Amino acid sequence: MVIAQVGFTRFEAEMPDIDGELDISVRRAALDIETTWVPAIENRGEGVFIAFRKQVIEDWLKREAVKKRGRELSRGFDIWCARKGIDQEKEKINFPGLQYIMLHSLSHLLIVAVSLECGYAASSIRERIYASDAGYGILLYTGSSGSEGTLGGLVEVGKRIEYHLEVAIEQGRLCSNDPVCAQHRPDNEQEERFLHGSACHGCLLIAETSCERRNEFLDRALVISTVEGLGAEFFPE
Repeated sequence: MVIAQVGFTRFEAEMPDIDGELDISVRRAALDIETTWVPAIENRGEGVFIAFRKQVIEDWLKREAVKKRGRELSRGFDIWCARKGIDQEKEKINFPGLQYIMLHSLSHLLIVAVSLECGYAASSIRERIYASDAGYGILLYTGSSGSEGTLGGLVEVGKRIEYHLEVAIEQGRLCSNDPVCAQHRPDNEQEERFLHGSACHGCLLIAETSCERRNEFLDRALVISTVEGLGAEFFPE
């Protein structure tokens, strides 16, 4: 994998959208007036990919409790855009969808779970979420310019992925900040955490070097039942 620097931002990072394309709403400064070359680095690494059956996720999206939670998360997103002065239609910024938020939340739980055994720190594991018509999946990977990214730990994780999924789901059931965390509403204008559902530093928020969305668009209630009992979880009891 090759990583190249093509520019820089100051106040807000430029992130990929759910299709992997860069967010064009963030203004980026070029490295030079006339760029003829850019600095790049080649990384070596490993990873594990988890694919999800499309029909199962689509059936989950049809549940009434899931739709209700989706309306709350969507309202929070609309308030966030209004506070930022973002014209959603003009700048073509859309709500990422419940399937993305669910997979993203599960990915964070998995990163914490696998880091306990794979030999890598949680901050060195990165994620890539796939949530489009082409299919659904989670890629956890690591990489460095030396040999530290090829220790084989994530390959071993893939051989026991069912176990690590069970650990991740079990850890997500209860947060140290519950019931406050579980009762958070994304459309609550007093708390000003419009892109979070049931998510905080005690459960889902991880190092921003690992997250592809700056620790945003997270909701533990879409993955597993919380103490609030919303009934929107993807994984049943």
